[in-house]
Amino acid sequence: MLLVVCDSTPLIYLARIGQFALLRQLHEAVLVPPAVWQEVAVRGSHFPEGCAVQEAASAGWLRVERPCGTLVLSADEVEDLAPGETEAIQLAVERGALLAVDESHGREVAARLGVKLTGTVGILVRARRDGLIPSLQSALAQLRRTTFRLSANVYLQALASVGEADVQSQS
Repeated sequence: MLLVVCDSTPLIYLARIGQFALLRQLHEAVLVPPAVWQEVAVRGSHFPEGCAVQEAASAGWLRVERPCGTLVLSADEVEDLAPGETEAIQLAVERGALLAVDESHGREVAARLGVKLTGTVGILVRARRDGLIPSLQSALAQLRRTTFRLSANVYLQALASVGEADVQSQS
């Protein structure tokens, strides 16, 4: 099992589709930096995902951890990163951890820094491979009913990666 640092989006959307517990099942520890905690657990405390993050922290399997250093990035890179993304990338670099982030720019910066990446869809794919969810297609259908942006290409690649045929319309 891996140590994972989570940005806000995977926390939010896994909670919205009722799959938040997968983080605990798949990872030895889940770390979030303070900016992500503030966004999801404090400012989002009135949403189910805020409650899920608070409960996970109370149970001890999700921990808030402040990165020690600061990323050395160009002005363009910094401008397009949210504070939570910046802290999550830095924490993943420092801890040698897997980073769960969905935003493309954050993924690009992290990849350039050599960080191992996953995202909401990647967590669901791994859960399907490990037998923790019965159907990736069903989980992705739930995800599509939220405001999560999932391209047809990523959808089809994810299904193919676990051997599930796409029998539903791509609407």
